[in-house]
Amino acid sequence: MTDPKSTVEPASPVIRRRRGLPLIWLVPLVAALIGGWLAWRTLNERGPTITITFDTAEGLEPGKTRVRYRDVDVGTVQGVAVSPDLANVIVSVRMVKGAASYLNDRTSFWVVKPRLGFGGVSGLGTLISGAYIGMDPGTGNGEALSAFRGLEEPPLIRSSSPGRRFALRADRLGGLGPGAPIYYRGIQVGEVVGYEFSKDWQSLTIPVFIHAPYDRIVRPNTRFWNASGLSVSIGPEGPTVALESLQSLATGGVSFETPGLGGPGDSGEIAAEGTDFPLYENRNAASDARFTRRVPFLVHFDGSVRGLHPGSAVEFRGIRVGEVTDIRLDVDPVTGEARIPVTLNIEPERLGSDLPAAHDTDTAYARMKTLVEQGLRAQLRTGNLLTGELIVTLDLFPDAPKETLVRGGPYPELPSQPNVLDTATKTATDLMNELARAPIAETVVELRSTIQKAGALIGSPEIAQAVGSLSRSLAELEKTTQALGSEGEPTIRALRDVAENTSKLVRQAEKTLSSADGLVNSSRPAVSDLQGLVRELTAAARSIRGLTDYLERHPEALIRGKRG
Repeated sequence: MTDPKSTVEPASPVIRRRRGLPLIWLVPLVAALIGGWLAWRTLNERGPTITITFDTAEGLEPGKTRVRYRDVDVGTVQGVAVSPDLANVIVSVRMVKGAASYLNDRTSFWVVKPRLGFGGVSGLGTLISGAYIGMDPGTGNGEALSAFRGLEEPPLIRSSSPGRRFALRADRLGGLGPGAPIYYRGIQVGEVVGYEFSKDWQSLTIPVFIHAPYDRIVRPNTRFWNASGLSVSIGPEGPTVALESLQSLATGGVSFETPGLGGPGDSGEIAAEGTDFPLYENRNAASDARFTRRVPFLVHFDGSVRGLHPGSAVEFRGIRVGEVTDIRLDVDPVTGEARIPVTLNIEPERLGSDLPAAHDTDTAYARMKTLVEQGLRAQLRTGNLLTGELIVTLDLFPDAPKETLVRGGPYPELPSQPNVLDTATKTATDLMNELARAPIAETVVELRSTIQKAGALIGSPEIAQAVGSLSRSLAELEKTTQALGSEGEPTIRALRDVAENTSKLVRQAEKTLSSADGLVNSSRPAVSDLQGLVRELTAAARSIRGLTDYLERHPEALIRGKRG
């Protein structure tokens, strides 16, 4: 049996409270810490949010389209929305951390997609990967921005391209456009970036970019000219065609040269970035730009100036020394006399080696006055037989009347000399007037009457035939004489021969007619005289017929005379 006293009562449990959190709470605490760290890291690595305005949102998708620079993702499109005025689309882009340093007023964005242009094909990779936004970060201390205007075309020159920018000034664009090549001795060394009007809308500024190391060729005295299209000129050696390249024919182009480059007079000074240069129309105009001094003169011409226009050349014995700048008409209301004042710009450096050192205009006028007193005159001459273009030539005429340089008007006036055509026309007109006043027609009529009378007295068939032939020739001569008096200049030599033969004929006819009454039957002396008369009449008829035939074949002989 069991002893009840030996039964042990169980001890009471003792409850002890532990201090601190249970280990189970470490799991959510660690998760919270990790989440906070991830959130901090996300916020810390998040870049700025910017907006880009485009005309359309073609190819852009929120959350997928990237912003790339040198094929590295630097941002992601977050949203695309239409602007409040419905004119554009606004693209929200989240940039990577550190992008704020190059988001300024010089940064540019554009949509990269397949493009076909004169420069080739670009953006073909987007056919597989899809369109993305290209970026050219701004350099320098530009103004920070968060809203940008996207470009419709990629920029021609990236900010990372080595080289320098310059500006060309021109009155007209002349076929140039963005991307037009710039050549130096046939090698492409740069491109035209764009163009814009000046503030007064009277000229154009054409920004250009010259790649390194060719930008060191551009000096303060560099000359640029438009090399677009074909350049055709006709000279003593025939037509000349110049073409810079096939690309310049399609898109236009610019060429330049630096006089004295690498020579003894080269100072080595390089043109500063942004320097302005004039853009000349062609290479000849650029070459003439070394003559910077132009002195105005005035010349009055009395004859026609058809074919002369502003820009026509002024030459001295075949050497260009200036150009025509203005042509006007001056009519005297009292006398009705018309004169044409023509303004010339003459480059005095071309007229003498001592003139470039004299920079005052009075010295150039004094030199020109000396030349005028030595016989210098201005004259109009034909510069191109095909087009009829006139030029003003300066030449010395020692036999011309003495004159001097007149300096009473706005510009000193040079004396003029009539051109060869005007002189020949005046001489021909005077000769025609003298010929019209001469009684040639009356003399021919009387001679015809006399010959007819002689033919009536002389019954020989041969003489009658010769007299008839001569009468017909004289009739044609009478018509020709009337035409000469109203339309053209006579052929002097041929008419002189006809006049001599006619004079002999008249004298012989008078002698024969005076002795005609003494003819009895077939008197031998009379027959001899009649035979001589027949010979003279035949020679005169042959001469007149030859003249008529020659005039029919060569009507220009009425003006120029008989050749040979």
